[in-house]
Amino acid sequence: MKAVTGRDIVANMIQLASDMARWNKEYTSKEKVVKRVEELGLTHHQLEILGFLYGNPDLDTVSALSSELHISKGSLSLMLSKLQTGGFVQKKAAKGEDDGRKVYVSLTEKGESAVKEIMNLLIENGAVVFDRMDEERRMLIYTKVKELMELFNTGGWKE
Repeated sequence: MKAVTGRDIVANMIQLASDMARWNKEYTSKEKVVKRVEELGLTHHQLEILGFLYGNPDLDTVSALSSELHISKGSLSLMLSKLQTGGFVQKKAAKGEDDGRKVYVSLTEKGESAVKEIMNLLIENGAVVFDRMDEERRMLIYTKVKELMELFNTGGWKE
């Protein structure tokens, strides 16, 4: 077996990200999920923003969100305004020493509830794949996914 390089790991991670995106699309496009997102009056992109806010509450300014999501401030502001009109997000007043130019955004109870509901539907749809596996294989995948999550969440991949 040949030695594994950092390049090999990154190439596999890029492929994994692509495969996961395809897998995610398969399970997010299930009729039940699409129907509920439409009932909530959300677009796919709006749902992604809500999900990002849910998972990253510390990124609460339009500038930070714009930078992380690679969306222009103008486009993001428009989407956030629509989400605010729908009651999914709220804009907050400037904090402490801010000069008032920053716009702070957070999920409302309705926004958090919508994210949790859609997340549960996605989990329900995707779980079927893993529930078909034997316990040993399922545990191996679970353990490796948790290891990757820990690596990324702790910054263990940094030099």
